[in-house]
Amino acid sequence: MSAGLVRPRWIGLVLVLAVVVTACTLLGLWQLGVAQDKGRAEAVAAAASLPREPLGQVTRPHSAFEADFSNRRVIATGTYAAADQILVVDRRLDGRTGSWVVTPLQTAQGTVAVLRGFVAGTPARPPAPPAGTVEVLGTLGPGESPRVGSGALPEPQRQAIDLAALVNEWPGQLYNVVLLASSESADGTALDPAATGLTRVPPPELPSHLNLRNAAYAVQWWAFGLFAVWMFAKIIRAEWLAQRRPVAPKEEAHA
Repeated sequence: MSAGLVRPRWIGLVLVLAVVVTACTLLGLWQLGVAQDKGRAEAVAAAASLPREPLGQVTRPHSAFEADFSNRRVIATGTYAAADQILVVDRRLDGRTGSWVVTPLQTAQGTVAVLRGFVAGTPARPPAPPAGTVEVLGTLGPGESPRVGSGALPEPQRQAIDLAALVNEWPGQLYNVVLLASSESADGTALDPAATGLTRVPPPELPSHLNLRNAAYAVQWWAFGLFAVWMFAKIIRAEWLAQRRPVAPKEEAHA
């Protein structure tokens, strides 16, 4: 920048430009965050608006997990295979470290992994599930990938809900979903999970698309910032060209 441009007026304009660009950037990021939050809320609302259906009407054993299964509300009826339930260790809930209790529920169509709840610590044996016919209400989620490099754990502990491994261990045809229980009832009587030391595990956050309106606002703020930079550069260039323009010589005074 030439010496002619280093003046208090231009320094002030540079500071104003910095403030405008920073404000536009931050406002755009804020609108992008709003777009993500609204998109997530819309996805949750859309999943909650679907009617609760029997598991067998939503998917079949061994079928692929579809994106729209996440947080889908279902009902499943069957009997728990208590001898085959597992403890998924190293989990956290509300600041506590513990384990997930996952039990196979044998239905008329196949077996589904039911995440019955969270238990503090790592008990030697998971809490016993209810006997007899049980009705489970909950939401669907995907299985987990195995943890690479994890050492062998004593039974019935696991590092993950690895359905690809459980399909060879559990009886029946296995559903490729995990049912996160929100309630259980036996013979029409609701079961209290706290009675066995369990806390229900909330469903995971849904993958969501951006809310288009707020995403457009974010782009608009960033466009304002770029426009301010472009205008400043245009003014600087005009000033620089004006300084380089040769000054016409004054006409000599006539005698």
